[in-house]
Amino acid sequence: MQSSLKKSLYLGLAALSFASVAAVSTTASAKSAAKVTSDKVLTTDATKRNVNLTGTNAIYTKPGTVKGAKVVATTTTAKNLNKSTTSRENFRAYRVAKTNRGSIYYKVVSYNKVYRGWVYGGKSATAFAGGLTSYDTFKEGTLTADQKTGTYKLANPGKTEAGLTYKQPAWTQYKIGKTIADTTAYKDATFSVDKVGTRTREGDTWVHVVNQNTADTKADGWILLSNLTQTNAFNEQSQVKVSIKDTDGKTLKEFNYTAPSAKGKDSDVTSDFYTTTTPTNFSAAFDKAVQAQVSGTGYTVAGTDTVNQSAKVLTGSTLNLVARKGDTVSMKVQPWAVSATPDKPGTQLTLKTTTNPAADATNYNTVVTAGATMTTPFSGIATQTYTSADLVKNLTANKLNTLTSVKYAKVVTGTGDAAVTTYVNPETAKDVAGVVKDDSGNVQLFQTEYTLSGGVPGTFAKDGTAQALYTANEVKTTASATNPDAGNGSLFG
Repeated sequence: MQSSLKKSLYLGLAALSFASVAAVSTTASAKSAAKVTSDKVLTTDATKRNVNLTGTNAIYTKPGTVKGAKVVATTTTAKNLNKSTTSRENFRAYRVAKTNRGSIYYKVVSYNKVYRGWVYGGKSATAFAGGLTSYDTFKEGTLTADQKTGTYKLANPGKTEAGLTYKQPAWTQYKIGKTIADTTAYKDATFSVDKVGTRTREGDTWVHVVNQNTADTKADGWILLSNLTQTNAFNEQSQVKVSIKDTDGKTLKEFNYTAPSAKGKDSDVTSDFYTTTTPTNFSAAFDKAVQAQVSGTGYTVAGTDTVNQSAKVLTGSTLNLVARKGDTVSMKVQPWAVSATPDKPGTQLTLKTTTNPAADATNYNTVVTAGATMTTPFSGIATQTYTSADLVKNLTANKLNTLTSVKYAKVVTGTGDAAVTTYVNPETAKDVAGVVKDDSGNVQLFQTEYTLSGGVPGTFAKDGTAQALYTANEVKTTASATNPDAGNGSLFG
């Protein structure tokens, strides 16, 4: 009995040992192998499928528990790849499989294509787990004031990696490469920087450059910051850094000013910045440079403002100036027709009132009404510039996208190139020679619909007038010849 028990225990231990060996085998046994029940291509945004190996699971040629699965990269290798300092060893997941045991596996590939295979991803196909985790290959940052105002040239123009620009920072997105194969033609080009960020693995800084010659943007793209040379870098031997801030301390502008009297670092160049008259003011040259920086911003910087006066200015130092915000002003808006049909380009439109148009006027097609009034004024800081889009946005908010002329009749005199068309009161046009009639012999009525299409950029100013542009479209109408009710007040403020 005892002998039999020992024999059974020995056989049991032997079987257990065999099972342990089988569990760490690189190939799953046929008897214990799982089966793939689903295998699909991932269709979500590719940039959301960048992953890092956690090191807890290996990479296999097939889902790890499936028959015939072999190791591509051990867990030790996976741990090393997790801590890699080269973006070439980033990974992208592109397929997902599920086994009959409920396990999820993702097929991944390293950016350098050295490793490709399946990694255990947990029990849910909605999030990476197990041997994988989501990974930000690049983190966008905030431009410094110097980078915002900096101008740059390529330090190594040509065909080498150091001289090329990329559609995305190199090796941060799978199969997204260079923007241009050779930058030799851009050796003299000047670039500005509009984006900055850091590659996660290397920790190096990349910037997105834009050719200041906007007619040629072929070389625009991402480049390592160290592969650029800043052409307007601060020279402490001859320059003073000027920082313009608003009254809340927010930096509005920064620029480097070269002092004509500089004689090396820490030179006293106060006379290049201020007058010696009373009250003290900026020198003419420096004032011109300052005003150029704040032009169109709605802010003013005055040399006579005591907060902007400095007893001594030295090369290599920073001169801090305060900009004060201007008054808010409201602008009148004048609508203009910009279509040649039925009007000539640049025709000024007028608001219909009780006396406009006059009974005998010939410009009925340019006298308009609207379904709304301007309840929100077009306003901004005095001296601040505005764009066509700013004006369109305001008029759209006021529901002034469409204007409609009063109803009118058309009178045509002359023929051919000498023909002249006037737009007249339809109530008095019945017996007028040359009046346009419909097929029944009645006076044909017309209206012109004006659709907002843009505006003329300008600068906010007290008592100023902005110009809104409308496109004209003439339509026939069979409605009564009675003109619309007269309006009162100002449509556009």
